[in-house]
Amino acid sequence: MIDVAPRGRSTGQRGYVLIEMLIAAAIACALLGVLLRFAGSAQISVAVQGDVGDQQQRLRVAVESMRHDLLLAGAGPSRGAARGPLVNVFPPIIPARLGLVDADPELSFHDDRLSIMYVPDTRAQTVLVAAMAGPASPLAIDGNAPGCPAASACDFAPGDDVVIFEPAGAGAAHETFTVSAIDTAWNTLTPSAPLSRAYASGSRVALVVQRIYYFDRAGKRLMVYDGVGSDVPLVDHVVDLRFAYYGDPHAEAVRPPAPGAVNCAYAGSPPVPLLANLGGAAPKPLPDSQLTDGPVCGQSPNRFDADLLRIRRVAITIRLEAESAEFRGAGPAFSTPGFSRAATKHVPDLQTTIEVAPRNMVSSPR
Repeated sequence: MIDVAPRGRSTGQRGYVLIEMLIAAAIACALLGVLLRFAGSAQISVAVQGDVGDQQQRLRVAVESMRHDLLLAGAGPSRGAARGPLVNVFPPIIPARLGLVDADPELSFHDDRLSIMYVPDTRAQTVLVAAMAGPASPLAIDGNAPGCPAASACDFAPGDDVVIFEPAGAGAAHETFTVSAIDTAWNTLTPSAPLSRAYASGSRVALVVQRIYYFDRAGKRLMVYDGVGSDVPLVDHVVDLRFAYYGDPHAEAVRPPAPGAVNCAYAGSPPVPLLANLGGAAPKPLPDSQLTDGPVCGQSPNRFDADLLRIRRVAITIRLEAESAEFRGAGPAFSTPGFSRAATKHVPDLQTTIEVAPRNMVSSPR
């Protein structure tokens, strides 16, 4: 009798194969779980980093825009006998909203808004060659002033925003207006609305830039206004914006009047400064009480506190939140709570404070 060996594997062998398959499947499932968890974490990380990058970019846009305009604040006419910074006559930085629409009252103070004014480096700079007949009359300008192109009304154009001021020193009359028409043959500018007063011959006339930054608290936006047209949002999801001011501590920070003249920051003869001496040499904080209590300068409707003429530095504090509530949690790191419960999905508010020293906010010597 011949023994024939059974074909195939034994029952025991088949059992071992099944166990091996189960172990392999378990390992594969574990690896798949790790990969899925890693993929989920990577997706969350990409989303969080994207929101962080967007938050940082919005902060850069806001800070750079305000810093740029503050550095230029106070730049005045660069040609002619009355050239020099605007701060010689009026403050180019005001802690309030100026302009034709929704302007704050005179002598106002708000720590969440800031008006800036400067004369750009253009050819549109000249003087009145004759006194205005009345507040609504055209302005007769010197079309042959230094830098003015011939037969061009000194390069002014309809729609231009213009500043006019009498160069008599601190507190002299000043205001802004929009040009509605020009006459190049007679070198006249017609304002779009009557001015507050008729200006004397020799008054300075120059193209001007106005920037008003303010915090739209309800809409959580940093807004910018040009003093004439409509307001536009610059950055959204802003949860705080504050401006602080630092001034020259010396009582003589404002340029004294010329011999025989007077200005709003001095009294008596010889002139004695009316501003308080703050002590020391470094710029000192100027609180709202000091910037609204006088002495009062200027002519209505553009009166101002004389301490505004001593501003030498502006501090900006701005705080932004993540756009999506998905990445905002609860606690002091979030001004507006969201529904994120995992620390890996948190994008805290981003806050920074910068200080800017405007280059033109120092009176030029007499």
